[in-house]
Amino acid sequence: MTKKIVSILAVMAMALSLCLPAYAADDNVLVGTWSRGEITQDVIPGFAGTKTDSAGNTTALTTSPFTGNNIITQEQIDKAASSNDWWSSDNTYYYEYVSGSYSQTSYSSSAYHFAVGQTQAYNGTSSAATLSYSQASSATSSWSVTAQISATAGLKTNYLASLTSTLGLTYASSNTTSTSTSILYSISVPAGKTGYIYAWLPGGYSYGSAQFKEYYYNMYTGTFIATGSTVTSYQGGWSPLSNSSVYVLNFTSTTA
Repeated sequence: MTKKIVSILAVMAMALSLCLPAYAADDNVLVGTWSRGEITQDVIPGFAGTKTDSAGNTTALTTSPFTGNNIITQEQIDKAASSNDWWSSDNTYYYEYVSGSYSQTSYSSSAYHFAVGQTQAYNGTSSAATLSYSQASSATSSWSVTAQISATAGLKTNYLASLTSTLGLTYASSNTTSTSTSILYSISVPAGKTGYIYAWLPGGYSYGSAQFKEYYYNMYTGTFIATGSTVTSYQGGWSPLSNSSVYVLNFTSTTA
């Protein structure tokens, strides 16, 4: 009976020893500190444009003619006669975006453009340990584009359509990356080092020219009158990929 008990204990001890490496591996998993990190904000291109009058003479514009509230639509032009008091004076020029006139002159894309999160951890053990990344919180990425793109519905549509046409993916003015508990990326952190993992949402860039027809408002007749001039302005910027899935994210990492 004693030999039998000893044999059972020996088998149990052997089984336990076979399991020890797995528990040791679990001990070498670091718990990272997640943060949103610095929100990506691209430099928006400054204004550049020209004005062509009815005689075909073109001059460079040194300042933007767009004030933020002088972009009008065809619907507003049609209704102007019934709302004489809506416009402040007939000394201000107004501009209507020429539908479909956005012409893309340059474009690019980046798989690592919009930062959506990061995690870090110090490895205080005597051997390498694993640091993993999960999207602990949702993160919204917003475009950085010239003012007329964000203020003019038709231009916004043409700009985003140009990105899709040239890059083959869909982009948006903003995109919210979903939360996920899945391990999306892992690195090995040497003993005595701090590991860092950064998550990125792809972005697309488009830049081109857009046409705006110029009007002035006649308070006495209650109508917009075309001046015969057209303003060509150069518009563009970066936009995030329109996909909330964490599986479109890309990652970079470092240890220090």
